[in-house]
Amino acid sequence: MSRSVDVVCLYEKALRELDVLCAIKALAERRGMSVEIVQQDYGYGEAMQLRPRIVVLPYCYQERSNNFYLMRWREAAFVNFSWEQFFYPGNRIAKTPRGDFALNHVLHLSWSEGYSQLLRGAGIPEGHIVLTGNPALQLYREPYRRCFADRGTLAQRYGLDPRRKWVFFPENYNWAFYEQPMLDQMMRDGQSPQDVAQMRDYATASFETAMAWCARLVRDADIELVLRPRPATPLATMRERVRAVIGALPERFHILQDETVREWNLAADLVASSYSTSLVEAAIAGRRIMMLEPQPLPPALVQEWHHLAPRAVRYEDLVACLAGHEPNGAPLAQWASVTVSGPADPIAAVADLLQAMRDGAAVLPPPASRESVTIDRPAAVPFGLWWLLRLGKSALSQWKARSPWRRAVPPESVPDVDAAATIGARVARWKACLPGS
Repeated sequence: MSRSVDVVCLYEKALRELDVLCAIKALAERRGMSVEIVQQDYGYGEAMQLRPRIVVLPYCYQERSNNFYLMRWREAAFVNFSWEQFFYPGNRIAKTPRGDFALNHVLHLSWSEGYSQLLRGAGIPEGHIVLTGNPALQLYREPYRRCFADRGTLAQRYGLDPRRKWVFFPENYNWAFYEQPMLDQMMRDGQSPQDVAQMRDYATASFETAMAWCARLVRDADIELVLRPRPATPLATMRERVRAVIGALPERFHILQDETVREWNLAADLVASSYSTSLVEAAIAGRRIMMLEPQPLPPALVQEWHHLAPRAVRYEDLVACLAGHEPNGAPLAQWASVTVSGPADPIAAVADLLQAMRDGAAVLPPPASRESVTIDRPAAVPFGLWWLLRLGKSALSQWKARSPWRRAVPPESVPDVDAAATIGARVARWKACLPGS
């Protein structure tokens, strides 16, 4: 028997999303709302026990995104959290919403006027765009930032010397790690083969140079260096790739995937990275930052904020930055505050929106038709029959998810699936930390 709830929030990557979603759940529950958080790829069995009035998606590019849930919960109101909104030419086309469902039956959260313009240009009605600002940046501000582990706690957990300078490297050489099926999908979604090849080659060469710099820096300077792979890259894969470049890891060169970017950004002395938006967060956190650019960034990877970040085009630039003490990211922090921080607290703004939707105080998109959420129908198969076949497939997926024959979780997804067990504790932490009864 399914249980009615106000909101189901689906998440993809725990390290990127759960802090914000659990804070929203804590705020919403204080207002008498029922909210469940479910891992999108391996939470089918749990999710199908729920009947939500509102569904929050981690992304919604087209009706293929999370189609299992779109079909089963078609009459719910859908919200696209859209966790990726810092685009560059090399991924903008693939990550622009398209198709009847995404354009006409979803509320899209927007961090900035620039992203709102992209949504309007794609054909999304003005009333389906909600400007909130970037909730992840709000976590660096009071009262949220006081809820994270401090430097002393991290030092004790991971055997780091708190007296040394800490260099945090949140890696995002994503194109160097994409498997060929992912590259093929990006090209099917509209990215040019030339751009894809150029981005892959650039990211691979730059990753190798950056790892050589990191190894040299650990040997030359009295530091602790923490390399954190992006959530989609398994820890074992990163360690293997780094060792292929530099050999055995030097002492004080740590490759860790525990904790979020936020804990490390708040604890580090210097945050160095590639073209990663983690540098925007580090600037907001008031840390020294450095964007490593051993080769000129290809046009397909350039983002609007890159010119505001201090650059290291030589190893010596990185060394010079480490020698400083004062924050050097003020221009980038100011840009983020003006451009993507929203008119108020973005986390509270999302909780306000969900409450308004639940209470009938928000104008909602119309429910989607069955045609809007149906994919891959062969021309020779009648629509009604195909709909039943797809529903049957989703029912089989639900059964498998709760049976001994459920599919194995791949290594890269294990942390995301395991994180579901921490949701209760995370919500309790936010309730204890955030003001209000």
